[in-house]
Amino acid sequence: MKEVYQLFKNLLNKPVEKGYYAAVSIPFASQHKIGASSEGYPMFFIQASGKDKALDITLEFIKVLFNRTCRLIENAEMREIDGYSIVSLSTNNIDYQKYFIDVVCILLHKLPDNVTVQILKMELMKIADLFSNLSRPSKKTLQGLWVELFIIEQAKNPEYLLQSWHTSPNDRFDFNDGKDKLEVKSTSTARRIHKFSLEQLNPNINSKLIIASVFVIETGHGKTIFDLKDSVCKKIADIGLQYRLNEVIVQTLGRDFDKVNDVSFDYQQAHDTLMFYDFQDIPSIAVENIPKSLSNIHFDCDLSAVQTIRDKYYDLNDSLLFQSIQI
Repeated sequence: MKEVYQLFKNLLNKPVEKGYYAAVSIPFASQHKIGASSEGYPMFFIQASGKDKALDITLEFIKVLFNRTCRLIENAEMREIDGYSIVSLSTNNIDYQKYFIDVVCILLHKLPDNVTVQILKMELMKIADLFSNLSRPSKKTLQGLWVELFIIEQAKNPEYLLQSWHTSPNDRFDFNDGKDKLEVKSTSTARRIHKFSLEQLNPNINSKLIIASVFVIETGHGKTIFDLKDSVCKKIADIGLQYRLNEVIVQTLGRDFDKVNDVSFDYQQAHDTLMFYDFQDIPSIAVENIPKSLSNIHFDCDLSAVQTIRDKYYDLNDSLLFQSIQI
């Protein structure tokens, strides 16, 4: 994807005639092109068959125009071509631009060679929905998302872990494969103290639950969320899972997305301090002792003296979720 971003950057310095766009074919899908607008915004020209009518999409950052005739300058040649759908991003924010190009490239990898307008519209609607999240409040801190990505990046089987990551917007646990659960906690304090909800330490009776605990320190020489995302993508062959990775990131960050490259955390510190705990060993409050009139109960718990999974016998063999983690 970095190659395509560089192609876009190269187009910014090319002179263009009025009414034309500088463009170049995409290496892995030569029928489609990436271009640059006169404002310096990235644009994709995606070829689709058929003359089906489709309503254009206009959002704060994204615009999609279907079945357009495009005037392009490619390799110093001026051409007018029918049958393109145009997807453009309206911001000079570099983080947004890189992310936009990554996501559209993942889409192009998925598309059949002779894609129809209707199929293309369904796929582009997903991208429009994705970028609509950029105007919404964030669901958790940059630190919280960074640590979850760190766990995926460290995993023996990142694909399985990614399939289990935030499977529902209302998920109580960070990772849930329908059987077992993994909850990830981080702290930047000197002690291993984490905040829990009562429900997080009370999974259903047939589930196993492990708590991952990590010390994180913000540093100017660490890794960012995008660094971890790129590392995970290199380990994942499935294009659909790569898209899901990007989807969860933007849904989680919302308006904080443009802060992603401003914050990095000490990767080695996280690696050296990562510990896993059986939820049954963590001090909690017995549900039967809670008055029925009380709800939304949260509490802090110090895990410093709690036995880790490495210090006890814990059978991981019957859990695909736990087998996928680097414990």
